[in-house]
Amino acid sequence: MKRFWLGLLAVGLLLPGAGEPPVAEDQPPLPEVDLPFPVGETLRYTIYWGWIAVGESVATTDWVLEDEEWLLRIQFRTKSNGILSAIYPVDDLVQTWVDPDTLRPMVFRMQLSQGDRVKDETTHFDWDTLEARYVRVREDRDDEVKTYDIRPDTRDIVSFMYFMRKTAFENKTTYEYEVMSDEKLYDLTVKTQKEESVKLDTYGKVPSLRMVPTAEFDGAIIRRGEMRIWITTEGRQLMTKLWVDTPFANVRLLLKSVEGPGEDSWQEEPRSTAP
Repeated sequence: MKRFWLGLLAVGLLLPGAGEPPVAEDQPPLPEVDLPFPVGETLRYTIYWGWIAVGESVATTDWVLEDEEWLLRIQFRTKSNGILSAIYPVDDLVQTWVDPDTLRPMVFRMQLSQGDRVKDETTHFDWDTLEARYVRVREDRDDEVKTYDIRPDTRDIVSFMYFMRKTAFENKTTYEYEVMSDEKLYDLTVKTQKEESVKLDTYGKVPSLRMVPTAEFDGAIIRRGEMRIWITTEGRQLMTKLWVDTPFANVRLLLKSVEGPGEDSWQEEPRSTAP
């Protein structure tokens, strides 16, 4: 069961954000940047364990002002519903504050509550010295603190997933990346396969490219089994479906709704799923 929920963190799904905030006269103007998604976007996914809906994940973006500088905040929240909460309650919040020009993280925070397991950790990135400072809060003892080297293209799993939306993926191609989890760096391989139609209750059949990520993370992705992700290849490059093979059952995430600003087809009236 734990592997199932840890796997969901790898796709980046979370909490509603405010989008474009009002800017006071004494505040700097909002950055004019070319992003692969609109700020204020809200993506809602239904989580299935086998054929049973067991929870929801929501992913959002908004602007926050830190030290007179606008940063882009990406928030992810995953919660179990009443059926699963009775035996294994889950309420996970993952946040990353990124430079809007580069989508490199400035601060990454993960707060997990899964059954009787609680975890609170924060990583601060210093791009001048290429160092990261990791702090894990412990209630019964001193906090765990570590400093380690990073590279100019290092990203946490959350900022990485949104950075990937800038990539024009091609069929049957292998892509190599590096991501941070806890206080370590990991190589991540993404292999694209072929384009398929993903049927969504709200939007009907959506053409999506199937890809297979491979890596080993401590607390951020499933160690065993296989994960497949389907993304749209035009416009926002949204994830339409996630499929995970666990020892207990197949787990799926299906896109439920796209909300917030934008003038593309995702803001049109939902399409019928009738044949």
